[in-house]
Amino acid sequence: MADAPTPIMFAIVTTDKNAVQGGMAPIFVAANEVERDRIAMWITRITNATAHDLHNGVVILTVNSSSSAP
Repeated sequence: MADAPTPIMFAIVTTDKNAVQGGMAPIFVAANEVERDRIAMWITRITNATAHDLHNGVVILTVNSSSSAP
């Protein structure tokens, strides 16, 4: 039986660079919420990631990774 996919944080898009610190994911800083949403949309389309709005000016993008090889 295969393990369930594990979401991995892929990228962070924010309007406030001070709201996010550290970590291994690249951080994209947008000038406003419209630009933040546009950047997140294009990254998710290009990479097949999923966007999660944290409602604090930060959107995290995740991809699912299976822990077992096919």
